[in-house]
Amino acid sequence: MRIGILTEYFPPEMGAPQARLYELAIRLRQRGHDLTIVTAMPNYPTGQIFDEYRGRLFVREKLDGLPVIRTPIFPTKSSNLIVRLTSYMSFVTTSLMMASWFVGKLDILIVESPPLFLGLSGIPMSRWTRSKLVFMVSDIWPDVAIRMGDIISDKQARILEKLEGFIYRHCACVALTNPGAVEQVTQRFPLVPCGVISNGVDTSFFKPDLYSEDIRREFGIKSGQFAVGYCGLHGIFQGLEVVVRAAARLRDNPNIRFVMVGEGPTKQKLIAMVRQEGLNNITFFPHQPKRRMPAILASMDASLIPLAASLPGTMPSKVYEALAAGVPILVTAGCEAEQLIHRYDVGRLFPAGDDETLARGIQELAADPAKRRAIRANALRLAPRFDRGAIADRTDALLRAVAQNRPLPKVEW
Repeated sequence: MRIGILTEYFPPEMGAPQARLYELAIRLRQRGHDLTIVTAMPNYPTGQIFDEYRGRLFVREKLDGLPVIRTPIFPTKSSNLIVRLTSYMSFVTTSLMMASWFVGKLDILIVESPPLFLGLSGIPMSRWTRSKLVFMVSDIWPDVAIRMGDIISDKQARILEKLEGFIYRHCACVALTNPGAVEQVTQRFPLVPCGVISNGVDTSFFKPDLYSEDIRREFGIKSGQFAVGYCGLHGIFQGLEVVVRAAARLRDNPNIRFVMVGEGPTKQKLIAMVRQEGLNNITFFPHQPKRRMPAILASMDASLIPLAASLPGTMPSKVYEALAAGVPILVTAGCEAEQLIHRYDVGRLFPAGDDETLARGIQELAADPAKRRAIRANALRLAPRFDRGAIADRTDALLRAVAQNRPLPKVEW
């Protein structure tokens, strides 16, 4: 089939949606499909166009054999709503205008959301390419923003809900990342066809045998210490303040060490909290190259995956990487990872913002090596289900069903 992917985020940027779409596109091409990517000039997370693309209004290139069309965007990392909206709509406009000249007939057009607004480009693009529109939703907006609180007003939420419904009703399929998200959307939009295109992990890249004592020493972990690691964006949605408060509760336990790796808008606030508390059991490190992340994760004793709120239908991509590394997860309750914890015993849950429960879970894991070994075995048995190759096979089946107007395959965890 001829498949187009419309997304604001794509390599050489780094991040969960970028990796997810790139890995999926590569594997769909390996299965005999023709792919075309329409994306923005790379600018994430700095909010500035990457040097090699600066000053260029339009780029056609190949990335590892994938045809990529890049159109202009107004880049920003501002949290101001008007500025963010301007950025989103700039790519909606340029992708619609420029791609119309260079994208021919397609069988399937996949549109990545967030941002939700990209559906406004995807709908007419699917019309002129005579393709079936698959709206691939990583986070359900505006539901996520509403649950976070104080991010958008009630009026803005109502407008976005109307936009959400408008876009969904124009889709041949709304593809969510997990069965819980499918249930959430079908309850509100029972006539909208929904399927699952989940995130996943390259189990040949993330694996347990990359554990390294040298890496542990590099990140300040002493011999015999229980290392609790967080690797990723330090942002509002992660709610990392709970980690600092948990570290404060455990300050008198010399056997527990917190390792925070990454960058983001809340990092300086978190560092200030640590200094104010006078903590010496938590250390922050800069963003690390992608090639180092599997060994860093495998060298931790537990993986922190906090969220700022209970977010049903959300599955953090870090869960899959921890499973493949055989590392126990400590994840916020209320997201879809909760089902995996209950069903397969691969970690511990804590309510959003509850540093007491988080600290207790860390202490329990630190004190019970036998339990950690059992969790490790459970995680490694579960990980192949979310290998990117298996995900691509299920996605291939879903897209063929959409193209041929057949019932969508069911996915259960």
